[in-house]
Amino acid sequence: MYQRTVACLACLLLSLMATVLAAAGQAKPPSSPIGQIEVVSYEVFEERSGRMLPVYRLANNLHIRSKEHVIRRELLFASGDPLVPELLAQTERNLRAMPFLRDARIDALPFDSDGDGSTDVMNVRVSTWDAWTTSPLINVGRIAQRTTWKLGVAEASLFGLGKEVEVSRRKDLDRHGTTYFYRDRQLAGSRSILTALAIDQSDGRYGGFALERPFFSLLDRWAFALRGGGFDRQDRLFNDGVEVDRLRHVARFADVEFSRALTRQTSRATRLHAAYRLRDDRVESEVRDFGVLEVGLSSVEQRFIQLAYVNRFERTEDVNLGAASSATLGISPGKALFFLLADSRTLRSSPRDFLFSSVYWSGRRRQERMENAFVDSRLRYLWKPATRHTFVGNAVFQHGYNLDSEVQLLLGAESGLRGYPVRTFSGTRLLLLSAEQRWFAADDVWQLASLGLSAFADSGFVWPLGERISLSDLKTSVGIGLLVGRNRLSNTQPTLRLDLAYALDPSAGTARWVFTSGSAVKF
Repeated sequence: MYQRTVACLACLLLSLMATVLAAAGQAKPPSSPIGQIEVVSYEVFEERSGRMLPVYRLANNLHIRSKEHVIRRELLFASGDPLVPELLAQTERNLRAMPFLRDARIDALPFDSDGDGSTDVMNVRVSTWDAWTTSPLINVGRIAQRTTWKLGVAEASLFGLGKEVEVSRRKDLDRHGTTYFYRDRQLAGSRSILTALAIDQSDGRYGGFALERPFFSLLDRWAFALRGGGFDRQDRLFNDGVEVDRLRHVARFADVEFSRALTRQTSRATRLHAAYRLRDDRVESEVRDFGVLEVGLSSVEQRFIQLAYVNRFERTEDVNLGAASSATLGISPGKALFFLLADSRTLRSSPRDFLFSSVYWSGRRRQERMENAFVDSRLRYLWKPATRHTFVGNAVFQHGYNLDSEVQLLLGAESGLRGYPVRTFSGTRLLLLSAEQRWFAADDVWQLASLGLSAFADSGFVWPLGERISLSDLKTSVGIGLLVGRNRLSNTQPTLRLDLAYALDPSAGTARWVFTSGSAVKF
């Protein structure tokens, strides 16, 4: 196993190095410079047919529109720079990913600065559309026979400055607690992102922070991250959907990471990664204490297209058809060897159908044996026979080997097998197959919600350690669902699902009908 691990790492590292050597360097930018940059911001609610309801006008007056300087700091270009279309497109994608914006558009407009009839300068217009940012959190979900809820208040752009704040009380499937969250995407006017989180839970506490400067585009030279935190909680173990044990888990962690681009092009980049990680995990009497020196190499390709009516109704979704590969090796001197291999790519694409694949393999070797080795492989098929009709198919296979005592693979209504109670199946190998047809019926009704319907089928199982994999063990359910889009009201949880599923071969003593609702329902 050790030799195979090293061989796979070597092969992927050699492949990535070949990509580095084959890169042709940076693309030559066009000669036209960028002239003036105009930023136009639109409110949450808009006039329709020349009028606006008073309640919408009041909402716009109460809402603090995103500040222009906040938008300008996200731009990857400036006046006088050569116009690079990919930087405009990447900025547009970055803006659309902001939790306080529901859409963004960037247009390059030819301009004759000399008055001689030639368009020697390209002016740029940046248009953004705000989402409602101040939200009372009143979310109630139902997963099989279990109720989850969240109450509190969240602000996605405090005073229009793009800073996120949340104070909430929530109950999930395992525990309840109070959450305090803060994120500043432009710390002290920089491009660094500060995130802080503290949770006072029913079975312990969690706290953590991160200071990061990620890659904002493929042309960025470097990125860094500082992270730290820890928790004290009870990890639950399940068998046939019933909790059978609890393990006290106390952990502390700290990370220092730095990444440097080796090659930079408008569509591809190769990056070198280095990190030092401290890990102190104590699960009951078991101690896992490591100081890990980590190095890695990654290759990233971008070929974005824009789709709608997939997951978020009428809102534009950016879909990357490019490939990404990475290999990471970590050494804790005298203790353990850590590894991670990952690859994702598009196996097939046409204007109407797409097939995506991803595979992830990680683990550690300690005392001459593999530990907590985990493989996650996925296929996702997307077919759009018509603008408002979408078919989505998923296939997931996970395999764990010599997993840590607190780690289980679980399957039920909470994780994609919607006709069965939560955590009905547990083990070390998981297979899940899902298919769903979606019909998007109405957009932005009264500027509040979009409506759609779905029909789905799920089939899956989890095999315990020592049991052979057999497709005859798969459990199947079918169902229908109501989709409610909320793009103006929430960018972080824009779609609400209400699914009713029927189990074709239920487990003994469980109901055939299972109802799930909420914005966190997985598919």
